[in-house]
Amino acid sequence: MRKSFLFIFLIFLVNSIFSYSSTNNSTDEELQKVFDKNKKIIVVYRASIKDNIPKKYIENIIPKEEFNISNDNHIKITIRYIQKNKLDILAEIYTPAGDLAVKTEIKLRKEILFNEIEKLVREIEDNEASNQSDILNNKFSENFEENVKSFVSYSYYDDGSVNSKTEYDFDKKNITMLTYSDGKILSKTIAKYKGSIQDENMDIDFYENLTKTFIKMKVKKVENGQEVRTFYPSGKLESIGVYKDNILNGEYKEYDESGNLIKEILYKDGIEVKK
Repeated sequence: MRKSFLFIFLIFLVNSIFSYSSTNNSTDEELQKVFDKNKKIIVVYRASIKDNIPKKYIENIIPKEEFNISNDNHIKITIRYIQKNKLDILAEIYTPAGDLAVKTEIKLRKEILFNEIEKLVREIEDNEASNQSDILNNKFSENFEENVKSFVSYSYYDDGSVNSKTEYDFDKKNITMLTYSDGKILSKTIAKYKGSIQDENMDIDFYENLTKTFIKMKVKKVENGQEVRTFYPSGKLESIGVYKDNILNGEYKEYDESGNLIKEILYKDGIEVKK
């Protein structure tokens, strides 16, 4: 329930950010001056239950009494942008109830303007909302990689404990994802990729603590999707299949540890095709 709430919340967040109407005519230059002076900007997206287009409020610019309206049947999402220094940015996203939902620490390659920082945060949350932290389907733009050296993003349960931790290091070409339950690591995924992250060529190790499950994968981009190979703990090939949007779409084969073919199935859009 908590996880699904976070997912729905992030979907709302992304939709809000991409379809808001501004309540003031603040220019990018004005926002930049506020950010440079205060080292912080607080943005609130508010939408009436009857209003499909959320309105964007900037606490530091519009009158306080207009910003701080309570009990008005409005959905409110708050994002706090904090400038630790020119290259270290913290973005905190709060639910309508005021609980911290997501915290993201971004290390920039170069100094950029506040409106560009907003776009980077949108792209991170867009990936989270669309793919629920699925490594194989997180697609960051080339512009994102040109501006971001690394980032760490935390999501939280309703009680404030950590739900997940996602870390991307674009220089080392490493991705680490952890999920938690009751303060303990539930699963761990480590991925190393070659070339650009858009190439989708990765070596992935996945460990699930509850069932002590370990899966080793190699992923290669092919013409009609992604070729995924899994391996036994011994390093022997266990399976090979082609996936498109996380669904089997093509030939799938399984092998025993001696290398004997034990299963061969043809799939189309996740459905077995009878030969």
